Amino acid sequence: MAANTTLPLDVEELRTVVAQALDLPAEEVTDDARFKEDLEVDSLISLEIAVRVEERYGVKIDESRLAEIGSLRLVREIVEAELSAGSAA
Repeated sequence: MAANTTLPLDVEELRTVVAQALDLPAEEVTDDARFKEDLEVDSLISLEIAVRVEERYGVKIDESRLAEIGSLRLVREIVEAELSAGSAA
């Protein structure tokens, strides 16, 4: 696992990771594009995002939180919070 625990989080790198999970160009994955409504993300694709985030950053997104993943902004907030909590430990 290639965990990246340096802060601040590289948002463009995260955008690329999410875009790859969505099989979309990175420029379509804007901070506020709503995954379900704008990008047609279903629960399986949400799981793929979570898996790729965990592989890249070592941050596990709990299954109960998958439904909360509504935009890149929310993914970033989750990753940043987990990385901050990890570095504070």
